[in-house]
Amino acid sequence: MADLRLTHLTYAGSGKPTARVAFGPELTVIYGASDTGKSFIVESIEYMLGGARLPLIPEAEGYSQILLGLQMPDGTPITLVRRPGASTVAVHYEDLRDLVTRRSDRELTAVHRAGSSRSLSVLLLAELGYADARIRKSDAGGTRGLALADLVHLPL
Repeated sequence: MADLRLTHLTYAGSGKPTARVAFGPELTVIYGASDTGKSFIVESIEYMLGGARLPLIPEAEGYSQILLGLQMPDGTPITLVRRPGASTVAVHYEDLRDLVTRRSDRELTAVHRAGSSRSLSVLLLAELGYADARIRKSDAGGTRGLALADLVHLPL
């Protein structure tokens, strides 16, 4: 099975200090007292990987971009850039960790669309070797195509 690795989660905005969590190559453990942002980190990753909405916290006010760094199974770095409330994800085929002002290499829809070459979920599932994977949706044996949203909570 191929590995997709998180490298960083970054919040960037003009005139704002960059806020970043870097993920190690093995295991990163996020810990702390209640109400310190642990759940917000997980919700931000889910949003970046195709989640429909991100409940913003006061500390996120003024940040215009969320960047999620990934290392693809072949070792290639990519950075996903999404604005809060946006339905599209900009893909940059390099490791970016600050406010992005240049044009992206690709624009994809954050919403899973089976078979679409413009869906972030389809792109990442194909990279992982799950392009044609199906999951059972009922006891009657019905199936549907796998979506990235079906997997995102497993490692988080």
